[in-house]
Amino acid sequence: MNVLDDLEKIKKLDSEDMLGVEENFYKQLDQAKIIGENIDVSKIKGKNFSGIAFLGMGGSGFTGDIIKNLIKYEILIPVEIVKGYRLPSFIDKKWLVIAVSYSGDTEETVTAANEALKRGCEVIFSASGGKLEKLAQENDMCLIKVPKGYQPRAASGYLFLPLYMLIGKMGFINLDVNVIDLAISGIRQKSEMYGRKTCIEKNFAKKIAIKIGSKLPVIYGMEGVISSVAFRWKCQMNENSKCPSFWNEFPELNHNETVGWERLKEISKNFVLIMFKDPVQTQRINTRIVTTAKLIKENFDKVIEIEVEGKSDFEKALNSIYLGAMVSVYLAILNNTNPTPVDKINVLKSELSKIK
Repeated sequence: MNVLDDLEKIKKLDSEDMLGVEENFYKQLDQAKIIGENIDVSKIKGKNFSGIAFLGMGGSGFTGDIIKNLIKYEILIPVEIVKGYRLPSFIDKKWLVIAVSYSGDTEETVTAANEALKRGCEVIFSASGGKLEKLAQENDMCLIKVPKGYQPRAASGYLFLPLYMLIGKMGFINLDVNVIDLAISGIRQKSEMYGRKTCIEKNFAKKIAIKIGSKLPVIYGMEGVISSVAFRWKCQMNENSKCPSFWNEFPELNHNETVGWERLKEISKNFVLIMFKDPVQTQRINTRIVTTAKLIKENFDKVIEIEVEGKSDFEKALNSIYLGAMVSVYLAILNNTNPTPVDKINVLKSELSKIK
């Protein structure tokens, strides 16, 4: 029996039940929607902002990535992503700053949030506690408090959905709650389709994990929300599957990376290429995807094509992100690895804590 169909082995390897967290992602989304509906917007004092800046790192930082790509073709002000300690000089008191840290203690985000406060920015905080919660209380600013007890990468629903809904509440975009409900309903169905009790023969997530096996995944998305999806897959492969992974997006990759597969085939034959396809994408993008696959497929062990599902960008993003999360956990289990610990990150944080 393959380990992915062996419930006892899964339980033993995945001792902290990361798979269970992902299987119940739809429940997290249901709760996140309630959090979004109950945000107290009365504490948000500013209006007519010049721009929005998302602060965040890692799994928390993905919040800004996905929201920016969901709203950038509709919103009328710039959206900046800050992944580091320093704010760009153009972010001033006319900007809305959204600081996201699941723990509330991510040092880069805390540092940048303090700088935003010094500049007189209106700041919205999203955290489960920590220093960001304290900053929100001390400055009487909006705090979106999310439940504790998760790995940041496994709390993406709590982090991005309430903020996405808030962007709608504030009038930056037209938010259709029915679209959100439909997407959550789809994840509920896919939870059973991709869940541990569904055997390999009927389980798309397990099949993809087996196809990847012990190879290095290279993930190609396309401009817009599927770019964020590809990046998210890369990060989940890193943190859950504990393997190197790389990503890029069409059309940008056609101007550089396509040529990069000309040499070193003896190395790249240990790679698997995962390509997302969207049937409603423009003919030019689809031609790029099909032609690129023909040009470089010989450099890879195999090419896996995944057609995104959903009617709206929101639904496509959620479905594809969820599939990636399940694949990454199954890939860890397949390679006899516990998906939860991130020991190397913890060692780095320990070393940083010694700096005064």
